[in-house]
Amino acid sequence: MVSGARKANAEVGPREPGRPPGDGRVRAWVLVRARDADQAAKALTADLTLGANRYIIIRADRVQWEVGSFAREVNLIVPVDAASQIDLERVLETIRTATGDSAPAVATVLGHYPWPAHSAHTHVTPAEFAEDPDPAYSPPGRHPPTPGGRNGWG
Repeated sequence: MVSGARKANAEVGPREPGRPPGDGRVRAWVLVRARDADQAAKALTADLTLGANRYIIIRADRVQWEVGSFAREVNLIVPVDAASQIDLERVLETIRTATGDSAPAVATVLGHYPWPAHSAHTHVTPAEFAEDPDPAYSPPGRHPPTPGGRNGWG
Protein backbone atom coordinates (compact mmCIF):
# COMPACT_ATOMS: atom_id res chain seq x y z
CA MET A 1 0.00 0.00 0.00
CA VAL A 2 2.03 3.00 1.21
CA SER A 3 5.74 2.35 0.97
CA GLY A 4 8.12 3.55 3.65
CA ALA A 5 5.54 3.65 6.45
CA ARG A 6 6.17 1.85 9.72
CA LYS A 7 3.96 -1.11 10.49
CA ALA A 8 2.15 -1.04 13.83
CA ASN A 9 4.30 -3.78 15.37
CA ALA A 10 7.64 -2.18 14.44
CA GLU A 11 9.90 -1.02 17.24
CA VAL A 12 9.33 2.59 18.25
CA GLY A 13 12.51 4.64 18.57
CA PRO A 14 13.23 7.13 21.32
CA ARG A 15 10.91 10.10 21.58
CA GLU A 16 12.30 13.52 20.84
CA PRO A 17 13.70 15.11 24.03
CA GLY A 18 11.19 17.47 25.63
CA ARG A 19 8.36 16.53 23.31
CA PRO A 20 6.93 13.20 24.51
CA PRO A 21 3.20 12.53 24.29
CA GLY A 22 3.41 11.82 28.03
CA ASP A 23 2.51 8.95 30.34
CA GLY A 24 3.74 6.38 27.82
CA ARG A 25 0.84 7.01 25.44
CA VAL A 26 1.26 6.20 21.76
CA ARG A 27 -0.05 8.73 19.27
CA ALA A 28 -0.21 7.92 15.60
CA TRP A 29 -1.68 8.79 12.22
CA VAL A 30 -3.26 5.77 10.53
CA LEU A 31 -3.36 5.94 6.71
CA VAL A 32 -6.06 3.73 5.24
CA ARG A 33 -7.45 2.62 1.90
CA ALA A 34 -11.09 2.15 2.88
CA ARG A 35 -13.58 0.29 0.70
CA ASP A 36 -16.02 3.17 1.32
CA ALA A 37 -14.24 6.10 2.99
CA ASP A 38 -17.41 8.01 3.85
CA GLN A 39 -19.11 5.00 5.44
CA ALA A 40 -15.90 4.04 7.30
CA ALA A 41 -15.40 7.58 8.64
CA LYS A 42 -18.98 7.67 9.91
CA ALA A 43 -18.60 4.24 11.55
CA LEU A 44 -15.31 5.18 13.23
CA THR A 45 -16.69 8.44 14.63
CA ALA A 46 -20.21 7.28 15.54
CA ASP A 47 -19.18 6.88 19.19
CA LEU A 48 -16.04 8.81 20.05
CA THR A 49 -16.22 7.54 23.64
CA LEU A 50 -15.43 4.00 22.45
CA GLY A 51 -12.16 2.80 23.96
CA ALA A 52 -12.52 5.05 27.04
CA ASN A 53 -8.99 6.10 28.06
CA ARG A 54 -7.40 2.99 26.53
CA TYR A 55 -7.62 4.43 23.04
CA ILE A 56 -9.11 7.45 21.35
CA ILE A 57 -10.10 7.83 17.73
CA ILE A 58 -9.69 11.58 17.40
CA ARG A 59 -11.42 11.95 14.05
CA ALA A 60 -11.45 10.42 10.57
CA ASP A 61 -10.49 12.62 7.63
CA ARG A 62 -11.51 11.64 4.10
CA VAL A 63 -8.67 12.70 1.82
CA GLN A 64 -7.75 13.00 -1.84
CA TRP A 65 -4.10 13.07 -2.84
CA GLU A 66 -2.29 14.91 -5.58
CA VAL A 67 -1.41 12.90 -8.66
CA GLY A 68 1.85 11.06 -8.14
CA SER A 69 1.73 11.24 -4.34
CA PHE A 70 3.39 8.39 -2.45
CA ALA A 71 0.07 7.87 -0.63
CA ARG A 72 -2.25 8.08 -3.64
CA GLU A 73 -4.15 4.95 -2.57
CA VAL A 74 -5.00 6.38 0.87
CA ASN A 75 -8.49 7.83 1.19
CA LEU A 76 -8.83 8.08 4.98
CA ILE A 77 -6.49 9.36 7.69
CA VAL A 78 -7.32 8.57 11.31
CA PRO A 79 -5.32 10.21 14.11
CA VAL A 80 -5.38 8.06 17.26
CA ASP A 81 -4.11 8.19 20.84
CA ALA A 82 -3.53 4.93 22.73
CA ALA A 83 -2.50 4.18 26.30
CA SER A 84 0.06 1.59 25.14
CA GLN A 85 1.29 -0.36 22.14
CA ILE A 86 -1.25 -3.07 23.00
CA ASP A 87 -4.06 -0.50 22.96
CA LEU A 88 -2.75 0.83 19.64
CA GLU A 89 -3.21 -2.70 18.27
CA ARG A 90 -6.78 -2.68 19.61
CA VAL A 91 -7.68 0.58 17.89
CA LEU A 92 -5.99 -0.62 14.70
CA GLU A 93 -8.25 -3.70 14.73
CA THR A 94 -11.27 -1.38 15.07
CA ILE A 95 -9.99 0.64 12.08
CA ARG A 96 -9.30 -2.50 10.02
CA THR A 97 -12.83 -3.78 10.68
CA ALA A 98 -14.51 -0.48 9.78
CA THR A 99 -12.45 0.16 6.64
CA GLY A 100 -11.73 -3.27 5.21
CA ASP A 101 -8.02 -2.36 5.03
CA SER A 102 -6.08 -5.29 6.50
CA ALA A 103 -2.74 -3.46 6.52
CA PRO A 104 -3.08 0.26 7.22
CA ALA A 105 0.12 2.28 7.35
CA VAL A 106 0.93 3.74 10.78
CA ALA A 107 3.04 6.83 11.43
CA THR A 108 3.87 7.06 15.14
CA VAL A 109 4.30 10.55 16.58
CA LEU A 110 7.78 11.11 17.99
CA GLY A 111 7.28 14.76 18.91
CA HIS A 112 4.69 17.52 18.84
CA TYR A 113 5.12 21.05 17.60
CA PRO A 114 3.96 23.09 19.34
CA TRP A 115 4.44 21.44 22.70
CA PRO A 116 2.23 20.61 24.50
CA ALA A 117 -0.10 19.45 21.75
CA HIS A 118 -3.15 21.17 23.21
CA SER A 119 -1.52 24.56 22.61
CA ALA A 120 -2.06 24.04 18.88
CA HIS A 121 -4.23 26.52 16.99
CA THR A 122 -7.43 25.78 15.12
CA HIS A 123 -9.92 27.51 12.87
CA VAL A 124 -13.67 27.05 13.34
CA THR A 125 -15.95 28.04 10.46
CA PRO A 126 -19.40 29.55 11.06
CA ALA A 127 -20.98 26.32 9.74
CA GLU A 128 -18.93 24.20 12.18
CA PHE A 129 -19.84 26.51 15.05
CA ALA A 130 -23.54 26.23 14.13
CA GLU A 131 -23.27 22.41 14.38
CA ASP A 132 -21.58 22.55 17.83
CA PRO A 133 -21.96 26.04 19.37
CA ASP A 134 -19.27 25.68 22.03
CA PRO A 135 -18.79 29.10 23.68
CA ALA A 136 -15.02 28.51 23.73
CA TYR A 137 -15.11 29.00 19.94
CA SER A 138 -17.26 32.09 19.83
CA PRO A 139 -16.95 33.91 17.58
CA PRO A 140 -15.97 31.45 14.83
CA GLY A 141 -12.52 31.90 13.32
CA ARG A 142 -8.96 31.25 14.47
CA HIS A 143 -8.63 30.17 18.08
CA PRO A 144 -5.14 30.22 19.66
CA PRO A 145 -4.54 28.39 21.86
CA THR A 146 -6.99 25.61 21.35
CA PRO A 147 -8.46 24.55 24.71
CA GLY A 148 -7.67 20.98 25.81
CA GLY A 149 -10.04 18.38 24.48
CA ARG A 150 -10.86 20.36 21.32
CA ASN A 151 -7.51 20.28 19.52
CA GLY A 152 -6.23 17.82 16.94
CA TRP A 153 -5.05 15.35 19.58
CA GLY A 154 -7.94 15.70 22.03
